[in-house]
Amino acid sequence: MNWPQNGESSLVVVLAETRAYEHTFDLFKKNILDNFQADLCLCVADNEREDVNNPFYRHAKYVWSYTEPNDWGDAFDDAQRQSGFAGEWRSLLRVGNQWLGGIRGEAQHPGSAGILLFFRWFLKHQLLTTGTISQYDRFIVTRSDFIHLIPHVPLELLRRDYIWIPFGEDYGGYTDRHIIANQSDILSVLSITDPVISEPEKLAAEMRHFSGWNLERFIKFSFDRQGLTTRVKRYPYTMYSIRSIGGHTRWMRGHFNEQLGYCIKYPNEYKRFELAKLLIREKSDWSATKVHLLNALVYIQTRRHLQSLIRRTRLGAIVRRLASSG
Repeated sequence: MNWPQNGESSLVVVLAETRAYEHTFDLFKKNILDNFQADLCLCVADNEREDVNNPFYRHAKYVWSYTEPNDWGDAFDDAQRQSGFAGEWRSLLRVGNQWLGGIRGEAQHPGSAGILLFFRWFLKHQLLTTGTISQYDRFIVTRSDFIHLIPHVPLELLRRDYIWIPFGEDYGGYTDRHIIANQSDILSVLSITDPVISEPEKLAAEMRHFSGWNLERFIKFSFDRQGLTTRVKRYPYTMYSIRSIGGHTRWMRGHFNEQLGYCIKYPNEYKRFELAKLLIREKSDWSATKVHLLNALVYIQTRRHLQSLIRRTRLGAIVRRLASSG
């Protein structure tokens, strides 16, 4: 186990699968693992796409894999059996429209959100059954296809008594792509899947008022349900998701960037990274002032197309001057 100078031990968890490692791993190691002096856990599917010789596997302290079924609903059935619950959870597929993607059945949803929900249950199960939860103060649950070109916000600036989620890519809820929680909160954060298998009828009754559920909305709904929302804090996006040429995806394919040599999956995510890059080059550039400033700029960007202003004016230089004292 690594012990950083701030005395906090951290575990970084890559969820579901390792993608785009040929582009992402070196920066992931530099600006996430080394930045946090953290251990690495892979909580992923065992399938023919996973290259177990890739550098994520070589650097992982823990590898928890689940054999990929033809229907991820079978994995939910397994989770329900292991948890000692019963109930017709597949009836939740009638609660639209894309929060259970990957599960076959009536009113089948597109995408992969259901798979990501299962892996939250599986991660929680593994943390408890292996006792690993007791060994770490912080848990960073993330994905492998992020480009971390600049250092992540230091944990010292993110108070341990809050749950931290990047600001953006929320789609009506909270982004599912990256989250930081302490040892006391991580089980609650991962418990969003539990009601699907433990009380599906009650959950369906609470969700039927709306037909546009996605994973982000379901995460926020679940946090509201658990009373966690008041303790959620936001920090600036410093990374962006990519797809390798020919790389597997169940949802957004992205647009190929010839200069970079890969597909940028979410343009707005990339714009938020570009904002952070205006102020941050090294870990020492971070401060509480810059965290607040970048959050404010993202808020403005979302509503007033700040990015186009940066391109057309000297606003980028003005932003740097505003932050120079931070």
